[in-house]
Amino acid sequence: FNYPSLRMSSTPSTSDTSSETSTSPASTAICKVCGLCAHGLHFGVLACRACAAFFRRTVVMERQKKYKCRGGEDNCAVSSTDRYQCRLCRFNKCVELGMTPENVQWNRDSIPTSRKRKDDGPIVPANDLKAMAYPDGSLFGKPRTIMDISTLSAKIKNILNEDKGGIDPATKKMNTLEIADYALRKWRNLQRSEEKMEKLDKLPVRQMFAIFEKQMIVVAEWLVQNPDFRLLSLEERYIYFKAMWNMWRRFERFEMSVKMFGNDVVEIRKFAISNDQILTKEFTIDFSEITDVPNTTVQEMFRHSMSKMHHQVAKPLLELRPSSIETAYMLTQMSWQVAGKKMQGKVVEIGERVCDELANNLHSYYLKEEMRSNYAGRLVRLMSVVNSVKKIHMERSMTMELARIFEVFKVDFSEPDIFDC
Repeated sequence: FNYPSLRMSSTPSTSDTSSETSTSPASTAICKVCGLCAHGLHFGVLACRACAAFFRRTVVMERQKKYKCRGGEDNCAVSSTDRYQCRLCRFNKCVELGMTPENVQWNRDSIPTSRKRKDDGPIVPANDLKAMAYPDGSLFGKPRTIMDISTLSAKIKNILNEDKGGIDPATKKMNTLEIADYALRKWRNLQRSEEKMEKLDKLPVRQMFAIFEKQMIVVAEWLVQNPDFRLLSLEERYIYFKAMWNMWRRFERFEMSVKMFGNDVVEIRKFAISNDQILTKEFTIDFSEITDVPNTTVQEMFRHSMSKMHHQVAKPLLELRPSSIETAYMLTQMSWQVAGKKMQGKVVEIGERVCDELANNLHSYYLKEEMRSNYAGRLVRLMSVVNSVKKIHMERSMTMELARIFEVFKVDFSEPDIFDC
């Protein structure tokens, strides 16, 4: 697929309007929270989109329970220059001015509660527990093979270190969302058409890991283009990478599969696992190299979460058909949210600012490229897909943890968390 070159303004204007009523105030209207130019009524208060986005994220993700006042006195200044310094005081000011959390909660999910799927069960499904609860007892205590991935690790760290090069000069004048989209399309331009792809009926686990390794390189190259990511130390970048690469890879491949195969992704489970290979419903993964547990048992461990990916991710993507910019938005939001949850502190702080910038950039894109002024409902649906991906990822993480407890696999990696779920 060859994507057309970007034509997008980088004019700043932030948006997160899933539960707001917008107006068109005069250009002199001031945000009651931070003092910057206001863009309308957000949750009942005249405010800029950045503060509206911050308020909604805080309530939806219940972050206010974790915020602590940086000054220790709950009276930090909240202005255009200081609004990022203390999240608790910024949130409290929003509430004091009259922003209502109830409105945010009402729009928290694009699917009404009465229509939620019946299979939205516990994080670790009972079937997965059964699949792992009865491995051959002879596995316990057996010598385990350690696979050294230090070479791969060093290669990824080398990419994440911008001092070694790799930053595309074309991104120099782009905004945050444009950079993410440009780096995504640069890789996706290598995607083969369906007739040139190999259909796999059986995928040896060694070949699957080889595919993953190539995609890890892609994710590292995508990450390092972002100036905000480069604010982290090399050690922090690597931890960030390990927290999100597998989720990023899985979601990107599902979105690309929907783009290529349409309804076949849901109906016959057609899936572009890489730029070169296709899987369908009949395919099997051969785990025999890394476990003595029967293949059918290991497959059953992940069946439930894969089914959810097809129905809760691929199906909504079929209806939404996100643009490349929207896909880049979802991938970037997902990355900072997941890494921030794991790493906290500095990553959360930078992530808050990045999310404001992304909302800003997406608003500009909708208005100037798609001529779409009323996009609140669509944005809620896009983020609902992101939330589904994160939930399924957590489910797979729990499954993998149980697999380790029961010693389902006879192979460990020198860095176990790098291939987590």
